[in-house]
Amino acid sequence: MDAIVVTGVSSGIGFNAATTLCEDGYKVYGSVRKKEDGDKLCKLYPDLFKTIVFDVRDEDAIKKASEFVKNDLTDNDRLVGLVNNSGIALGGPFKYLNTDIFRKQLEVNVLGVVSVTRNFLNLLGAYKGSKNQGKIIMISSVSGHRAYPYMSPYSASKFALEGMSDSLRRELMIFGVDVILIEPGPVESEIWSKAPSKEDNPFIGTEYEESLKAFYDQVVEKGKAPLPASVIGNAIKNIIQNPKPKTRYVYTKDKFKEFTIPGILPDRTLDKLMAKRLKLEKKD
Repeated sequence: MDAIVVTGVSSGIGFNAATTLCEDGYKVYGSVRKKEDGDKLCKLYPDLFKTIVFDVRDEDAIKKASEFVKNDLTDNDRLVGLVNNSGIALGGPFKYLNTDIFRKQLEVNVLGVVSVTRNFLNLLGAYKGSKNQGKIIMISSVSGHRAYPYMSPYSASKFALEGMSDSLRRELMIFGVDVILIEPGPVESEIWSKAPSKEDNPFIGTEYEESLKAFYDQVVEKGKAPLPASVIGNAIKNIIQNPKPKTRYVYTKDKFKEFTIPGILPDRTLDKLMAKRLKLEKKD
């Protein structure tokens, strides 16, 4: 039986990926930080889903999870995929963010991916003589290509993930193991319901107060009408089943407006448009 490891399955993209893959007959090992967060999936798919417990910042716990998967796979099983989905989004005006915010963001979104990937590489076939050629799917973001104000920690982590993934993909060609990036815009997730209101943001009283209100109205509110997480779940399944997938896939509600045009415009032109839209023009 073909098996797949998916990190961060308690909600959102991870939960939908796990359900989509189980529905299609895959054995899924889903990571959560608390065992009870995997109970719903265990009840839905008792023969196909197994919970593995770790925080992506805990190298020892990740190693134990990879050993569990290795021992649980039978001679008729093979690990065909690893979906690095776990992540967090931190932000705010750079001037008012301390270094610990950036450290936490990078520890989860970059170093966590490094730890998970390294510990599952051999199971995916990254060794000489392996007949298995698995796929590593990285859940990145349009913010790994298009940087927006107040998202410097998050954008930094996703830009790093993009570069690391491209480098890793080329290194793993020697084993036939592939690396594919999925780059969504806002996706159905608890992250949007947890976002503070514009009246409660901690930067009221700073020079960014009015700009952050505009940012909230135009960016955060858009996130509250996001792509369904099932879109990404189905994309993951299709990539796993595609013998020759593309290296990256962008998913947004309006790809031309939200991704293509910002990539075409000169940086300074885009700066001026953002400054006007988000009230960031210099005042005399």
